[in-house]
Amino acid sequence: MPRARRVLGFVTLAAAVVAVPAVPARAQAEERIDYADGPTACRAFHAKNDKELADWSKTQPATPYQYPQDDNVLGAPWGALTSALGSSTDLLLASIVPHVGSQLRASAPAVLIAWPWSIPFGPAYTCSRHVGSFTVRDYKFHRALVEPGVASGKQGTAVFARLGYRFLYHPSDWVVGVGGGLGTTIDIAQKGEPQRLSLSPEAVMQFGHCCDASYFTFAVRYDRYFAGTTLNGIGGTLGYTFF
Repeated sequence: MPRARRVLGFVTLAAAVVAVPAVPARAQAEERIDYADGPTACRAFHAKNDKELADWSKTQPATPYQYPQDDNVLGAPWGALTSALGSSTDLLLASIVPHVGSQLRASAPAVLIAWPWSIPFGPAYTCSRHVGSFTVRDYKFHRALVEPGVASGKQGTAVFARLGYRFLYHPSDWVVGVGGGLGTTIDIAQKGEPQRLSLSPEAVMQFGHCCDASYFTFAVRYDRYFAGTTLNGIGGTLGYTFF
C-alpha cells in the first residue's frame, strides 16, 4: 500500500519535528524540578510535600481579612473570568485546538481533524514539583478517551466519535512517552455508509517532559469496521494535549 506508507510517513516526519525541541526543554527542567517514579514513591512524595507545606505555613504571619472588591474590566466585573481563563490557557488550547492528520480508507486518502479528550485515572506513576513550590503534578498512565472528529476526502465527509482506553508509559527521565490503546470508532454520518462501529487498536507517542501539563501526542490507528463497503481504515494524527 504505497499511499498508506506515504500518509504515515508524512505524519511520522511531523512527529519527529515536534520531538526535537522537546529534548533541551527536558534537560533544562531537570535543574529546577524534583521527580518521583512509581505509585509508592509518589505517595511518599505527596506526604513529604504536605509536611513541608504545613511547616512553611506555620512560619508565615497571619493575614488580616480583606473584604473582596469587584475586579472590573471595562466597567463590568470581568476580572475574575479573565484571570481564570489566563491561568487555564494550556487546558483551553488542548481542548479546543484539533489534532490533524491523514486517513486512508479503501486506498482513498482523507484529511483527518479530531479532538481527543482524555480522562486520566488510577494511581499516579510519576510526579514532580518545581523547586520552591508546593504544587505536586501527577502523571497517570491510564486514561479514558473520547474523540469526536471529521474525515474529509474523495469518498465524502465522515463524522465520527471514538470511545477507548489508552495507556501511556512516560517516566520522569524520558523525553518521549510510548503507549497504545484500544477502542471503537463510531461512524455517525458518512455518504454511502451506514452508522457503524469498528475495532480500533492504536500506537501512541507523547513528546514533552513529565509531569507538567502540555504535550504533543502522535497516534497511529487502525480501524476494522463491522459493516459497510469500506471495512479497513488506517491513519495518524498529531496535536497538542494537556495530559
